[in-house]
Amino acid sequence: MSVDDQNKSGIFQRMVDIGANNNTTITETRYLRVTNIASALGVIYNTIWMVIAFSLTEAFVIYGSNAFLGLMFLMALIFNWKGWRVLASIWLILASYMSLLLFLYLLGYSSGVAVVCFLIIILPYMTFPRKARIIAHVFSVLACLTLVVTVVYQSNLTAHFDGLDPYLSQIVNISTTGFICLILISSLSVLIDRSEESLMAEQKKSDDLLHNILPANIIKDLKESGKTIPKRHNNVSILFTDFEGFTELVASIPAITLVNELNDLFGQFDEIVEENNIEKIETIGDAYMAACGLEDENNNHAAICIRAAKQMLSFLEDRNKTHEIKWRMRVGIHSGTIVAGVVGKKKFSYDLFGDTINTANRMESASEAGKINISSSTYNLVKNDLSCFSRGKIFAKGKGELEMYFVE
Repeated sequence: MSVDDQNKSGIFQRMVDIGANNNTTITETRYLRVTNIASALGVIYNTIWMVIAFSLTEAFVIYGSNAFLGLMFLMALIFNWKGWRVLASIWLILASYMSLLLFLYLLGYSSGVAVVCFLIIILPYMTFPRKARIIAHVFSVLACLTLVVTVVYQSNLTAHFDGLDPYLSQIVNISTTGFICLILISSLSVLIDRSEESLMAEQKKSDDLLHNILPANIIKDLKESGKTIPKRHNNVSILFTDFEGFTELVASIPAITLVNELNDLFGQFDEIVEENNIEKIETIGDAYMAACGLEDENNNHAAICIRAAKQMLSFLEDRNKTHEIKWRMRVGIHSGTIVAGVVGKKKFSYDLFGDTINTANRMESASEAGKINISSSTYNLVKNDLSCFSRGKIFAKGKGELEMYFVE
C-alpha cells in the first residue's frame, strides 16, 4: 500500500471512529460508526447534487439548499465527537427527512426522491444506541407513513422548480440512494464481523481464565446450569509438595523477591502437571497440591503423579545450580477416594475433600528434602513398575502410624 493510500485509510478510519472511546461497548461503538458513515454519505449525496446544480442551472435555491443540508449531515459527526450520541442519531434522521421533503417540494415526486424513505426506514435501527431504541421505532414508523402518503398523493407532489430534467433527477436520486444502501449494509456487515471477532476474543480470554481456575467439566456444568454437583472419585492420587526451611527463608528475603521466586517455581510446576494431564488444585503459601484421575479416570494415576514429582525435583536441582536461593522440596503422594466440588457462590473455589487429602498431606510432612514419600495404597499401585524401599511405619499427626515408602 502506498503512503497516499495509507493516509487516505487513516483519515477514513479516524472519521469512522469519531466519538469512540474505551468506555463504549462493542455494540454501541458499532452503532456510532454506522452513524458516522451515514453522516458522511449524506454529505457526499448533497455534494453530488451541488455539483449537478452548478453544472446545469444557476438557481441558488438548488445548490444553496444542498449546501445547507450537507452542513446538517456534517453536524451529526460533530455531535458524536462531543459525545452526544442520541442527539447525533436524531440529527442524522432529521437531516435525511429535511433532504427528502425539500427535494419533493423542489423537484416533485417524479424526481424519484421517494426512494429515500426506504433508507430512512432502516437507518434508525442501524444508528440509534440501544437506550434510544423507542425513538428509532418512532422514526421508522414515521418514514413508513411518509412513504405511503407520498405514493398515495404523488399526483399532487409536483415540482416547484423545473430547471432539471425529471429523468436525470430519477437517475441521480435512485442510483445514489442505492449506492448509499450498499455502502451502509456492507459497512455494517464488516463492523458486525469485527464485533463478533472481538466478542469471541473476549470470550476466549474468559474461558482461558476459567480453565486456569476450574476443571473443564466444572466449567461446562456452571455454564449450562449455573451450579455443580459434588462428584465422588474412587481412584485418585494426590500430590503434595512444600519447601524445607520456608519459614526461615521468608524472614531473610524481601517479600517481592519471595513472590517472584514462588511464581517462577510454581509456574514451572504448572507446566509439568499440565504435560502429565494432572489437575492443579491450589497453592497455599509454599504448598502445592495437584490430583490425577479426576476427569479421565485411569489406573495409572499414581505412576503419573510420581513421574511429575520427579520432574519437579529435577527442575529444582538444575535451577539451584544457577540461582542464589537454593530450594529444597519435600513430596508426598497418597491414593484413594475423594469428593470434588465447587465451594461458594462468589470467587468460585474448586476443592477436594476426604481423608485421602489429609493422608497425602501427612505423606508430604513426613518426607525428606529431595525425596518422594508415598503411602502403602500408592505403593501397591506402582510396586510392579517402580523401585521403592520401605521406611516402615512412621507416626503421622492425627493418623497414627502409617506405612510409608520412598521412591528411588
